Amino acid sequence: MRATQPPRLATWLLDRLASGPNRESLSGDLAEQYRRGRSAAWYWRQALTALVLSAVRDMRDHRLIAVRAVVMTWMFLIPWIFFTGWAYGTTRFWVMDVIRGSVHLEDFWNIYQAPLLIMWCLGSAMIGWIIARLDLDCRAGMLFVGAASQLPFAIEWGAPMWRLANAGLPFFASFPMMIKFAGVFVLMPLSLWLGGLSARPPQRRPSGDASSAQPGA
Repeated sequence: MRATQPPRLATWLLDRLASGPNRESLSGDLAEQYRRGRSAAWYWRQALTALVLSAVRDMRDHRLIAVRAVVMTWMFLIPWIFFTGWAYGTTRFWVMDVIRGSVHLEDFWNIYQAPLLIMWCLGSAMIGWIIARLDLDCRAGMLFVGAASQLPFAIEWGAPMWRLANAGLPFFASFPMMIKFAGVFVLMPLSLWLGGLSARPPQRRPSGDASSAQPGA
């Protein structure tokens, strides 16, 4: 039996990321079309198209805010990377002494450097949350700009890992490097988006809001 409600995840994304003059009615219009017989695939296609257009519109119409998103990303990211790197380096050998004898924990901490990657992802998530809270009406574009601005760091830190992983090393040696590469190229930008999505969505304006009144009314 076909569900009467449209896909919840697509609607959730629209509520948090869509922008533009029709943002208030977009979800309702798509839901109405869905109830009239449109498929879930059609609904998802329309929702993703709306989000892409929102991101493009945000970056085009709010260039100064986009610059602010980039500056905020790096103002937080650079000290966070240095701090977590220092904390990981100063506690690394102490922790190794504590967990010595547990092969899995030693690999988790030392070979994969998982605590460091996790902290970097948490920092990216916090950046996304801050951007989303500040830029309520242009979230999609600003989150995209913030995530894209991390690319120089990903290249600088992750590219050597990629080269080493593809230098003919055996799988057990190259796999941890691929994990680190995926962490900076995929998990950090994804964490920024998830942090932005976790922020409270913009409040819907009531239908009688004075800002929506016609001039001269």
